[in-house]
Amino acid sequence: MIKLLISFQIFLFGFGAFFFAKKTERTSPISEIAVCHSDLEGNSFSNLNPDDTTKAYSMPLLAQTPKGEVMLSWTEKDPQGITSFCLAFSKDKGKTFSDKKVIFAGTGVGNSRMMRAKVLTKKDGSLVAIFSNRDVVPTASTSTTPPEGGRGGGKRSSNIVYCVSKDNGTTWTIPVSVDSDPKRGITRGFFDAVVLPNDEIAVAYLKDVANSTKHEERDLRMVVTKNGAFQPEKVIDPVVCDCCPINMLIDAKGTLTIVYRDNNDDIRDMAKMTSTDNAATFSKSQILHNDEWKISGCPHSGAVSTTAGKGSLFAWFSGADKEKGIRLVSGEGKKLVVLDDASAKNAFLANGSQNQVMLWEQNKPEGNLTQIAFKKINNSKVSETVWVDGSSNGINSTGLVIDNQLLVAYEVKQANKRNGLKVSVVGL
Repeated sequence: MIKLLISFQIFLFGFGAFFFAKKTERTSPISEIAVCHSDLEGNSFSNLNPDDTTKAYSMPLLAQTPKGEVMLSWTEKDPQGITSFCLAFSKDKGKTFSDKKVIFAGTGVGNSRMMRAKVLTKKDGSLVAIFSNRDVVPTASTSTTPPEGGRGGGKRSSNIVYCVSKDNGTTWTIPVSVDSDPKRGITRGFFDAVVLPNDEIAVAYLKDVANSTKHEERDLRMVVTKNGAFQPEKVIDPVVCDCCPINMLIDAKGTLTIVYRDNNDDIRDMAKMTSTDNAATFSKSQILHNDEWKISGCPHSGAVSTTAGKGSLFAWFSGADKEKGIRLVSGEGKKLVVLDDASAKNAFLANGSQNQVMLWEQNKPEGNLTQIAFKKINNSKVSETVWVDGSSNGINSTGLVIDNQLLVAYEVKQANKRNGLKVSVVGL
């Protein structure tokens, strides 16, 4: 059915900008908002500075608060190398957004496919931001005081930090490491974080192993808050794939599932462990689906997940010779579909009351440009591929299903290498 589209788009190119608003008819999407290299301020992202073509936007993430508001977080980097972790809220299901709020800014702030920054909402409405932050541990040839944010010589130290806001993101506490171990000059990363059923926060991550061998350079660890304060870390699995992101999911029953890429004699398949007591204890690790991908190195890719009624769905990339591509698998390990196009990358799963959605980026046959695509999943039935209209050069998508509409946020590649940010609403 033809639907009315009202789109407000701002395109900023290398030497200038122009604005236009138009009303037209399309089958999808039904509304969209585009932002390229400008401060995300004002309703509908429309209060922009057209002369600001210098910022690069990255890794948007959509979530819904317990009050039903849509929350969009992202990072933006300015020409001086300062990265700001930002968020904005929408009270009308993604049609308009509030002024942006800056959580923290510095030269060490990280946000990437490997370590995606995120903001969690607790039952009392307080926000917890979790992100990576780097500094430099000085060597004999450097200053005894490491420069702020990680510039200068020495060994880089990667930490996972958190800060809290009690006033809906207006003010934030100073970022503090989730790991109480004071050792510096090591990597803590590839993390994920969730709010547990008891309203405490759990963070799982990979950490450098002291005196490690090549076989186990990092292990899988977890920290959990008690009355809001992170407790000492514990090792969950001592031998894992060293550089693949972790994923965690709370299902409809309140069970925590942690999914990670295992390493069994260079077989790098996805494993899972579950906890029914708020991360106090875990089940024995088991392979989620036997891909039997043997590779003598880290693939640098992890899984994504979402709930699906009383069950769950997981998606990840495997380079196994017998079936290479992104696979969609149920929580019981049943394979539903495999995206075998070589250009298909960076899957994301979104939950809805009637449908779940798998998003990804792929080169569209005509034009050979990256575009955002998705499939609907309903009771293990997977639809044909649908392309998000107007998403050319889109990458790193995230989605949220609201009232049978799909809200999609993603980066847009630009010629000047400073990616823009775009939000679209697609009818399902």
